[in-house]
Amino acid sequence: MEGSYVELAAKLKESGVKVGKFRADGDEKEFAKQELLLGSFPTILFFPKHSLKPIKYPSENRDVNSLMAFVNALR
Repeated sequence: MEGSYVELAAKLKESGVKVGKFRADGDEKEFAKQELLLGSFPTILFFPKHSLKPIKYPSENRDVNSLMAFVNALR
């Protein structure tokens, strides 16, 4: 998944969508469970400006085209 994620970040660089990586399965696991409601890893979250809560990526398809479709649908 790392490669797809890096490629997605490169494609979104000029679009205004900020991409970040947060390692939630280590020291931050309890925070991730309580605040982000994460139960398994890796999990992809999108934080749209129009929502108070993150939206979890609903698919196991982690290729760049699938990830781009998800981001574009929520913009």
